[in-house]
Amino acid sequence: MIYHRKAETVRAIRLTDYSPALIEQIQQFTGGLVQMGRVVQKVQQPYLSVVVEKNYFKVLQGSWILHSPEKGWRVYRHHEFIQEYEEGEHGQQSGDQVADGL
Repeated sequence: MIYHRKAETVRAIRLTDYSPALIEQIQQFTGGLVQMGRVVQKVQQPYLSVVVEKNYFKVLQGSWILHSPEKGWRVYRHHEFIQEYEEGEHGQQSGDQVADGL
């Protein structure tokens, strides 16, 4: 997806499940190394380990991976992403172009 907020345009993809097709889309989107792992908090929870441009992220299901030309790569929890990029007068979504190379 491509989002526009104020003067910032970002690309984002959400980890909705751990299917091989979505993992492949995330790898194409980031251009980095993507691997499955398990994090132990109160119960074991799967996550994706994403390494891109010297950054390392643990991405849990429901989280968003976001790339901004100004700020680089970031990971947002779903509610944080919704607040910043989809709610209010400045948040607006402009298309379903996940890994289009923009």
